[in-house]
Amino acid sequence: MRDHLCKVENCIDTLEFNVESIEEITEEIRGFEEDEERGIQRKPRDNPSIIKSRYKMILNYATENIRAKYSMGADISSLEEDFFQGVDVLERMGEEKAHYLRLLWLLSLGILLEMEPTYIEKIKKKVHQEHINDGVMNYLFAAYGIGETEVVAVYEKENPYAKTREILELATTDRKAASKRLTQYMKKEWFQGHYDYEWRTAHKRHGYLGFWSFETAALAKILQLDDSELEKSNHYPYEIAHYKRGMTFRDVTFIDEVVQEETGVPGIPAQPALESMIPVTYHAWINDLIVDYKQLDARTFFEKYNEALVLDEIWDSFEAYEEHHASKNRLGMLLVFALEAKEWILQLDYKEDIEDHVDFMKNAWKGQSIKLIEFELVDNDQAYFALVPETAPVTNWFEVQVEQVVIVQEE
Repeated sequence: MRDHLCKVENCIDTLEFNVESIEEITEEIRGFEEDEERGIQRKPRDNPSIIKSRYKMILNYATENIRAKYSMGADISSLEEDFFQGVDVLERMGEEKAHYLRLLWLLSLGILLEMEPTYIEKIKKKVHQEHINDGVMNYLFAAYGIGETEVVAVYEKENPYAKTREILELATTDRKAASKRLTQYMKKEWFQGHYDYEWRTAHKRHGYLGFWSFETAALAKILQLDDSELEKSNHYPYEIAHYKRGMTFRDVTFIDEVVQEETGVPGIPAQPALESMIPVTYHAWINDLIVDYKQLDARTFFEKYNEALVLDEIWDSFEAYEEHHASKNRLGMLLVFALEAKEWILQLDYKEDIEDHVDFMKNAWKGQSIKLIEFELVDNDQAYFALVPETAPVTNWFEVQVEQVVIVQEE
């Protein structure tokens, strides 16, 4: 086992289930394709949409298989079939979302396995289709030989991926320092940066398959960094990082993003009490979210906001979310998640101290006196903080209790 927290029987059960499911889905797709050719419509949803959604299911199973195989210690060459399967369905999914992490994993694996450019181009096409603009992805594409050699430092998920820039820039002048930063990143930042995906306690749940930072291994491979201290890491895929050494990579330069002033139409008619606590640039979006949550059925809301709020990562599946939506009593929690995704609200693990982070929080109130507030989410062991104007009332966000935080400065 490469991940000692995994149970080999869970991995084997997952692989057997997924392989069987993919066969069944493939047969199902053939049936829908035949129906479409004959002009037969058996389901309320049109045949082409169903077919695309089935291809997305195959992608999900393929990426699960990659995690399961690597965690259980399978031969690395066995990952190639799952990589091919995952990439093959990308262009068959149409407008169905693959989502950032799955695309990042596939891209990174393509580099680690030294795949042909045609496969990397297919991943690039899907990334472009989903309007993902991410510094790590763009760096990997550029180093591989696709795209410009200047990459803008913007990130789909700031925490933890913005921290990779330090590794990349150090490597241009001091590879030893870059290797040390790589080790620190993997040991203290990468996994913690995904606590908002509920990874922290995932190993305690049945069916845990492990989480691997294939993209960090790809960066180490490209930069030829010393990753020996990570050989026994539970999340750094050391073996695959050293699996092949036949490729050469291009030099890539990071440049800063040109930041434009954020503007928006003021007003949250659906909940005016929040207007003074939320930056104006998010008012219209938050108002729409509140209205939609109250009025839309679970499926419609899930499809509309899944990408922005990563609902399928928070609840694992639509079915789990549907049960929640029926109660209509978690709107405040969704607002917190929404603004955390915009990186205005800061999420911390319960073991972390806000005092170590407050100076680096996003402040949307330049020139105003500010105060720190904390959101108390029920059944959630993460801590959530934001900076608001000193004059703003501390008002609860629906079911979420809000408290002002006083930081005591040591003498």
